[in-house]
Amino acid sequence: MLVYLGYILLLMVFLGKNNFSRITETVIKTTLLFSGILFLVTELLSGFHSLNLFSLAIFWSTFNVILIALLLRNQGKVTLRLMVQKIKFYYQNLLLKEKLLIGVLLILLCLLLAQGLLYPPNNWDSLTYHMSRIMYWIGNESVDYFPTHILRHLYQPPFAEYFILNINLLNGNDFLSNSVELFFLIQCLVVVYALLSMFQTTRLLKLLALFLVITIPAVELQSTTTKNDIVCAFFVLSSLFYSLKIFKNNSLNNTVFFGLSIGLGFITKGTAYVFMAPILVLYGFHILSVSLKDKSVKPIGLATLAMVLALSLNVKHYSRNYAVNKSFLNIDDAEVKAYANETMNGKLLLSNLIKNSGLHLGYPIEKKCDSIIRNAHKAIGVSIDDKRLNYLGVPYQSARAAVTHEDYVTNTVHFILWALAFSFLVFHFLFSKTRNKTEMIIVIVLVAQILLFTGYLKWQPWHTRLHIPIFILSIIPIILACQKAKWFKGIVGFSTPLLLYSFMFYFVYNNLRPIQNNPVYTKNLRIDDNRFKKYFANQPQLYTEYKVVLEELYDANPKTVGLKMMDWEYPLFNAYYYDQLQLVAIDVNNNTGILKQENQSVDLIISTSNSPEIMYNGIKYSNQNSNHLYIWLYKKEP
Repeated sequence: MLVYLGYILLLMVFLGKNNFSRITETVIKTTLLFSGILFLVTELLSGFHSLNLFSLAIFWSTFNVILIALLLRNQGKVTLRLMVQKIKFYYQNLLLKEKLLIGVLLILLCLLLAQGLLYPPNNWDSLTYHMSRIMYWIGNESVDYFPTHILRHLYQPPFAEYFILNINLLNGNDFLSNSVELFFLIQCLVVVYALLSMFQTTRLLKLLALFLVITIPAVELQSTTTKNDIVCAFFVLSSLFYSLKIFKNNSLNNTVFFGLSIGLGFITKGTAYVFMAPILVLYGFHILSVSLKDKSVKPIGLATLAMVLALSLNVKHYSRNYAVNKSFLNIDDAEVKAYANETMNGKLLLSNLIKNSGLHLGYPIEKKCDSIIRNAHKAIGVSIDDKRLNYLGVPYQSARAAVTHEDYVTNTVHFILWALAFSFLVFHFLFSKTRNKTEMIIVIVLVAQILLFTGYLKWQPWHTRLHIPIFILSIIPIILACQKAKWFKGIVGFSTPLLLYSFMFYFVYNNLRPIQNNPVYTKNLRIDDNRFKKYFANQPQLYTEYKVVLEELYDANPKTVGLKMMDWEYPLFNAYYYDQLQLVAIDVNNNTGILKQENQSVDLIISTSNSPEIMYNGIKYSNQNSNHLYIWLYKKEP
């Protein structure tokens, strides 16, 4: 809890300094600054090979003591009292509808927090690389690259995992791992509120916007995981927020936080480059036009500062990639080609746009929409299963009717609302006498993000999770349309009971983290199952053998373990946060094989390939589980 305590104390320091004016922006600034500090301390300790419990405990304890001292010096009791008075005043002036909305939001957030605590990280990506890369870092006391069979351990931007590492290593377990996504969901709510405040939106509509965000099915389901799309969404939103502020006031303060947003977004997820590109282009045009108009180089100087700040947060990650593959963004050309469209033109872009849209056209319209999408492809003369546009040549699949899995869930209601809002706002801008250019900037950014995403990335059946930043940002134009048209506000209002029911349905029947087991919607998993069993929601057949191997691992008490696995390493090592265990990938046959591993000797080997023995560094390791089907442990022969 030292990490979250540090955030709360830092926020209180800034609130006291700003006397509670512009509270939403203060929260955004605190989150950006805190994220930058967490990132830098992780990299700094890694640089000295001191990324361990002792060093982190010393840093966060010192950090918190300094903040407490600042609070006491600046009359922290007064700050706390003012905070309580501010909340009390705010609440007393709320309308009944607003109180109900706030109450609902708090209940929904508490439900998500509880669900994330009750279940460990148990989706496929978390167990394959999000969490397992953390165990390598802890064993090596560094985030430097290492040989691995799983390339995503290395080249995937690591900020979200840095956050989880700091929390888990201090706690000695993974109970708060899922809280990081929820923390940034709350931050997304703050930015959405702040963005809408730029348009003089009523408080009721701003609170409605927060409700719409939290009830996006993909957002709800991912907020209890260790994925990073919601973290990425926050930095995309904050970069848009500060770019709009810069359009009005190109100050040093706004520029610094804009640069932080960009840099932290890039170091969080690769899709941030796609989502932030339109924002950066608009920002660039604004800086250029202001410089030419005022005949001043100051705007260019500030823009340079923002880009230097953004790139400085990523330079170490870029250099690590470059050392492996002479590329700043990846370490394997084949893996990059698997994700990027091999060719593109107008018809192919339309095909990808339709297919990505189809992922959200779920129950009760999924069959009709699937037929329309397939007929549309025939009409434009493009194969819906074109291998140049589909990831690994996977055939196109329509939205699934009965799915509560975070990778495949549809955002049907929000998709329809966004489509209606887009049409209305464009029509209003073209034919109304009162035009708001800032509104259209947000619409243009959204459309550009959608086109860039579909134009660059191959279609994947699990793309709905990558669409999360787009859907959160789409809430802004939906609320702006509500502000302009009573009929549209009526449609959104009519949809709120449906969305509340939808939230509760996905909460209760979450496919991987169910509150109530259901043979149709959930894995065969119960809320009262033991925590270790819950890791195996996606692959229950592995549970028994992993449990046997884990018991043998505990008995052997090794210092170094050799691994020959392509995924699902983490369940074996979730209890080794305090007992430092070095993990060494052996017999690596990819680009990372050139990387140095400080400790080449291993006490035992765990592999997902079966053989009587494994020879490593001239030592014979014998199979201890010849009767297994999925995973085997090998020990040195006496």
